[in-house]
Amino acid sequence: MKKPYEGHEIAYQRIRKRGIRSWGESMHVKQKAIDPDTKRFLIDVLSQPFAPRKGKAIELGCGTAPLLRWICKRGFTGLGIDISKTAVAMAKEQSMGMNIRFKRADICNFDVKRIGKFDIAIDGHCLHCIIRPKDRKAFLRSAFNLLKKGGLFIVMCMCSPVNRKAFSQICKGQRLIEHTIYVPYDRASEYEGFRIIDGQDYMATRKILHWKSILTEIRKAGFQTNLFRYNKPAGEAPFGDISVAALKSL
Repeated sequence: MKKPYEGHEIAYQRIRKRGIRSWGESMHVKQKAIDPDTKRFLIDVLSQPFAPRKGKAIELGCGTAPLLRWICKRGFTGLGIDISKTAVAMAKEQSMGMNIRFKRADICNFDVKRIGKFDIAIDGHCLHCIIRPKDRKAFLRSAFNLLKKGGLFIVMCMCSPVNRKAFSQICKGQRLIEHTIYVPYDRASEYEGFRIIDGQDYMATRKILHWKSILTEIRKAGFQTNLFRYNKPAGEAPFGDISVAALKSL
């Protein structure tokens, strides 16, 4: 069976067909590829004494790589990894002329020794797409092994508590069960973790853990959290989000 996050290939095929350049822009017509809160956090992190000023950066689940391009414009060379071949193709097209490479791979099942060590590893909203606990551990283990000693791991992730009223209004037809979001999909049975609810097949798409649980996962993976910010759901947003800057323990 396929991993739920392999379904991103279908999503990126639709994004490309619509002429949209990034996942963020596909969510809302007025939304930019990198939202202002994310950019502020990145600027703050990279200004800290513990942050490297140059070197090699890798983005895990890079999509079309707006985050990686932003980082690389500030003195880094880059490598982007994504499960979607369409996302990787789009990222290559949008990054022409920059010192960035791309590779299609499953970062939860990947021989990281073959690509060397990095000064920064970035998770730009990938972790919440990984449902199973063992896959989440594998993802964080890959991030740890990809970094040099003292390397910087930046995580941005949706989290709970959830505004249930906003969820029912914004995410119509979706279900939130035991911290997992399920969406109706006729081919859901092809993917791990699918459920049948009221006679309809539902596919697992997001893991919305409590922000404290996400911090615990990162720390158990061997990282020291130096800076984090939690934003609770605001306005019409159903979910909170957590941004973390952590160092690989020496």
